[in-house]
Amino acid sequence: MRRTAFTIVEMLVVIAVLGILAGIILPAVNSLSSSASTTHERAAARGLIAGWRQWSLEHSGQLLPGQLDLAAPLPASESPVVFNGTPIPEIARRRWIWQLIPYLDDPVASLWVNDQRGFWERNLQNASDPATGVYLTTLHPSFGLNTDFLGGRQSDACDIWTLTQFIQSQDDGAQPLFSDALARVRRPADLIAFASSRGPFQDGTAQQTVQGYWRLAPPWKPAAGGSSPRWDITENGRFVSPEPHTDPESTGGFLSPRNGHRIVVAAPDGHVNLQPFEAMGNMRRWADAATGPHWAPSLP
Repeated sequence: MRRTAFTIVEMLVVIAVLGILAGIILPAVNSLSSSASTTHERAAARGLIAGWRQWSLEHSGQLLPGQLDLAAPLPASESPVVFNGTPIPEIARRRWIWQLIPYLDDPVASLWVNDQRGFWERNLQNASDPATGVYLTTLHPSFGLNTDFLGGRQSDACDIWTLTQFIQSQDDGAQPLFSDALARVRRPADLIAFASSRGPFQDGTAQQTVQGYWRLAPPWKPAAGGSSPRWDITENGRFVSPEPHTDPESTGGFLSPRNGHRIVVAAPDGHVNLQPFEAMGNMRRWADAATGPHWAPSLP
């Protein structure tokens, strides 16, 4: 009699073979998807740093401020006033994103990459009012700028800016503690200009961490007689690695190692590469004036 059905043993063998094939194929598919995301992010970073350098060239070599002084008047010509028919809140226009947009070939592709593109679209569509959507979008581009040491963050909340203001009030000829001109950056291939970022997002009454944030925070901060760590440190002296459940500022200064535990970094000289998180804890990567890995300006 001719057999038309599988035996239990044959079915178990087929299931086992399918399981083995899935174990081989799925990681390869995930790897290809991750590789494509990283490629897109690196391309976006190249477009972003090219626009940043172009802004400098068209502003007499000055570096783009990470945030303009909230107390100073903002000329309408400095950045877009309306986005998609919605007036841009003035505080948002003072951040580097809106200052840089006119210099980007494809602003959306350069500023909001991969999953962050959906976040950008949802904010604009679902915000309680259009201006709020534009404001939130400004807070969460895919890349953060090293605002403390490149261009400066003109805010009392920035210790490097306030310390510079104090020093210059005592000495009119004192140079700022941050780099303010591209030509004066001595190590343009070494410094972090932009990097993959993540940050806090208030969703109703709950705060969560999302991919993308407009600024970065360096690992060491000024202290009396030296420096102190800004990022959390483990018992063995290593910086705590950013994880989804950890505070985005104190663990990694808003950096996001979302590309296979690596970070897309764009340098002032225009090149883009992938860096491990462990390489980001050295202050020589952040400040041109840094004399060592734990350097920070001393408080008076």
